[in-house]
Amino acid sequence: MGRTEPFRPPADTADARRLNRSAVLTHFLAVEVSTRTELARATGLSQATVSRVVEGLLQEALVIEGSSVVSGRRGRAAVSLKVRAELGLICGVDLGGTNCRFLLADLLGRPLAITSHLTPCELGADALAVWVTERVRDLVAGRGSDLKAVAVGLPGVVSPSRLEVSGAPNLPQIEGEVFARRLARHMPAVVTMHNDSNLALLGELRFGAGRGMSTAVMFTIGTGVGAGVAIDGQLFSGRHGMVGEFGYLPAGPSGELIEAMLSGSGLVTRARALGARVHSAADVFDPDASTILAPIRAQFDRGLLLAIVAASVAYEPEAVIIGGGLSAVIAPRLGETIRQLRDLVPAAPDLVIAELGDLSGTLGALAAASKSAYTALGVTEADTAALPPSSAVDIVRAHLKETIADSLHVSAS
Repeated sequence: MGRTEPFRPPADTADARRLNRSAVLTHFLAVEVSTRTELARATGLSQATVSRVVEGLLQEALVIEGSSVVSGRRGRAAVSLKVRAELGLICGVDLGGTNCRFLLADLLGRPLAITSHLTPCELGADALAVWVTERVRDLVAGRGSDLKAVAVGLPGVVSPSRLEVSGAPNLPQIEGEVFARRLARHMPAVVTMHNDSNLALLGELRFGAGRGMSTAVMFTIGTGVGAGVAIDGQLFSGRHGMVGEFGYLPAGPSGELIEAMLSGSGLVTRARALGARVHSAADVFDPDASTILAPIRAQFDRGLLLAIVAASVAYEPEAVIIGGGLSAVIAPRLGETIRQLRDLVPAAPDLVIAELGDLSGTLGALAAASKSAYTALGVTEADTAALPPSSAVDIVRAHLKETIADSLHVSAS
């Protein structure tokens, strides 16, 4: 007998239907209102396929029909279709050693509320997890929709394989497993936890200086030093979450770590050890600062250059983004850094300042939460890259300007 060929499913398989559904739902989530004709044009699917997908979404109550749309053509008028944004809520949380920010949005990524609180650093791991959860519950209360996903940025190394945090000197109670496990247990929705620098990079890629880039590195320089890495449009954290932790590099003449040379806390400690009267890390870079601080500034410049060169040769990014509380202060010094970088590294990346300021981590957390919620709805990994809509940043900025802009200032001291 001849060899039996393996069964090959027809083109209209469950996988094909899943991809078609994801494409249609993604378009709805991006534009909110559409028609069957517009969906076919945007997705490249046939009218028949779009109609089948839409009928399924109507039955699932994810989409509702609206009014007729006048097209100017003869024949039956098109019927508008609208995704039901009220089906769920998403929340992004940026937990820092000084402030904690919460951003609540609907399923379309449209911000509904944003709050900022001083982080209660005196609380232990369990109590801090409860405090974060209660702030999220307060935002959700009375809105008539269920919370679908929460993403939390943490100032430490977050293991992607288990609920464990390490390397969080500015908020040591979150280290280990207790805080992460308590947070997952208390939160009234699926919660994912990420390094805050990774989420800051995600925010800049979606809404800020990294728009349109697929491979980028971001350094956040404030109270501490962190870095996020994205390759081919996806955050890259490694097996243990250590990717981008350039603060561990020994770079000083006596083996000082990059963390001590670049971080706000390290700069203040070293300046005071020299007898300088500084109130914050920004004072170290004041044009009128004492000349005894010149060696500290020079070491900062060398340490930053080393970190950028290391990132450049490791990942070949399109750009290195500089963010964090000290970014505006050090921006005038970056011209010389760029010149040296181009002398040292062939095809050196661009060096740019983050656009979102204190919002980058919060908006990155919102993007991460939306990804979890959309995945649960059946949107594929590839299709989540375009969501949520970029108008979110404008809405958030306007809200901050009117309400809590002052309370969102992050001190680099």
